[in-house]
Amino acid sequence: MLERLLSLAITLFTLTHGAIAAEADGAAQFKGSLSAAISEKDDQKLEALIYFGSASPQDKQRMTSMLRMVLLSGKEVEEISFEPLPSDYDPVLIVRGQKIEPTATPKGMVRVTLKDAGQGPKESSSAYAIVDGKFFLVGMKSTDLDWKGPPDKNIGFSVVGQGSEGLQIQGMWNASGVQMKKVFKESSTTFWGQHFDELNVTSGSADCDVTVTITEDGKEIYSKPLKGKGVLQYKRKS
Repeated sequence: MLERLLSLAITLFTLTHGAIAAEADGAAQFKGSLSAAISEKDDQKLEALIYFGSASPQDKQRMTSMLRMVLLSGKEVEEISFEPLPSDYDPVLIVRGQKIEPTATPKGMVRVTLKDAGQGPKESSSAYAIVDGKFFLVGMKSTDLDWKGPPDKNIGFSVVGQGSEGLQIQGMWNASGVQMKKVFKESSTTFWGQHFDELNVTSGSADCDVTVTITEDGKEIYSKPLKGKGVLQYKRKS
């Protein structure tokens, strides 16, 4: 029995070690290919690193154009590194009557740091996935929701004042007829949607002194102060 357990343990260790080594080799190869695509400004090499899956031709063109604009703008690579997904990473977007989602399940983020960014960003991060053992930049695909209501508009909130960085902010909103919710890490943001249904701002500090403002289409529709510990709740009137 002991020999069988020992043999099983050795087998599992060998398989695990082999998988880790294979992933490390794949990561190194991906880094090299991405660096070459950027330094050579090669569209075809960049496209070969994107996992398109079932994305439409329009989605493929949109994704390639976006990455080309960020990465292939005459800049030299300083470093390429892998990072975990952010704790608030949300891969699915509902915007303007479409559901936009990744073509593969993201495993993490690949960060590209450039030596000479010029007028553009020095760093950019994109989701990556491992598909059939190979590393890819994650593409995006869109699905028409057949939304017949009014077009989405720019909605957002801001929390300004003393202690705004230590608050808990939870929101619920409607985007193209779909109910969405999120715990926000940022204290100010805007995005596309119909309207906020609810926004809860929670303070755990007696020193808190902030003003919570909600905007729709660039216009202020709500503004109230939150002082000390407590919860400020906005609810849309039905």
